[in-house]
Amino acid sequence: MDFMFWVWLGVVVVSAVIEFISMDLTSIWFTAGAVIPFILSAINGIHWAIQVSIFVVLTVVFIFALRPLAKKYLLRNANEKTNLDAIIGKQYRLLSPCDKENPGSVKINGVVWSATEENGKQIEKDQFVEVVKVNGNKLVVKQAQKED
Repeated sequence: MDFMFWVWLGVVVVSAVIEFISMDLTSIWFTAGAVIPFILSAINGIHWAIQVSIFVVLTVVFIFALRPLAKKYLLRNANEKTNLDAIIGKQYRLLSPCDKENPGSVKINGVVWSATEENGKQIEKDQFVEVVKVNGNKLVVKQAQKED
């Protein structure tokens, strides 16, 4: 094995590790671009300049042609709220009275949650509350502003 074999192996491993850590779809293209030169370096007689040229061309093509497609399909839901994040800021009807010390209850999507008032104020049953945050398995709520 010549020196370039180890260089390309290093590029493949380091760029793959960086991509695994960052998950930004940036360094994976260097990994993909280095695979062919890595294979070619195992074949004696292929000049290092040809290997580097192939690496540069492949990497540029992958970045400009495949990265936008990969981001479109792989990261399309990256900023959507899911699960608990989706209920924060929403309003629900209080099933039983609550304050900071005595939790009430709120039913969300068929599941009854314990709810405490964030400032210790008493909120009566059937009032609308807004979810401020989730603290463990309890909702922290506040009296909802009346919407006209």
